[in-house]
Amino acid sequence: MDGFVFSVVLASALMHATWNSTIKQGPNSFLESLNIYIWKIPLTLTLILILPIPHQDSWPFIAVSVFIHIIYNYALAYSYQHNDITKVYPIFRGTPPLIILVFSYLFLNETISFTGWIAVIITSLGILSISFTGSLIQKKSILSISLVTLSIVTYSIIDGLGARASEQSFSYLAWLFFIKGSLYSIIIISQQGYQTSFEHLNNNRIRGIVTSLISFLSYSLILWAVTKAPIVYVAALRETSIIFVGIIGWLFLSEKLSKIKILSIIIIALGAGLLRLS
Repeated sequence: MDGFVFSVVLASALMHATWNSTIKQGPNSFLESLNIYIWKIPLTLTLILILPIPHQDSWPFIAVSVFIHIIYNYALAYSYQHNDITKVYPIFRGTPPLIILVFSYLFLNETISFTGWIAVIITSLGILSISFTGSLIQKKSILSISLVTLSIVTYSIIDGLGARASEQSFSYLAWLFFIKGSLYSIIIISQQGYQTSFEHLNNNRIRGIVTSLISFLSYSLILWAVTKAPIVYVAALRETSIIFVGIIGWLFLSEKLSKIKILSIIIIALGAGLLRLS
């Protein structure tokens, strides 16, 4: 993987860990997710007015992706509401690269080197191993965790192909997040109540605006990267965000950084190094 692309994806991973930790940090994950996505509406609308319209071939991808992303965000908020982030995040992020790896080889005709195969497998196993520590997953969260995992696999592939077809990855993302953000905000406000939602938005607007910018920039860098490198390489490297999640959880969320987690982080770093060589 090209050194510049590698650095961009790592920067995106740090940003991704930051906004995920923000959702978990608040007492109500649904309101925290609303506080991120509602502020993306004016941001993406501004970009829509400035950027070229995505190529017509990308619109079916946008339509499907909106649906998948809404499921992802709702299931993600539910999972964080009932579990420690350092418990469920590794499952979310360790499983998809393995599935995408096989799918890319069988159906996407992407060139994946032997080193690439080993790198993705090592990275994913390192991420998954972190979930073996800490508290048990709540049984009522199994469905939501499964939905998040499958959603990540699906939108990673769809958005990778859509960004390539759009010829304008930033414009593609602006339309995707504008439509998704609008629909998702309506859903959460309806669920949580108008007064409760807007009190939370008003009291936390600075954090919401900053986090929404970080979230948008994080995924926009990923969509740019998949136009330069195989989707599975980008997907696997992005999941090194678990390293940053572990550090953030330890520093700010009072979560333990055990010896097993430290060993897992070393394994993930090894996988990331191999991805750079792929």
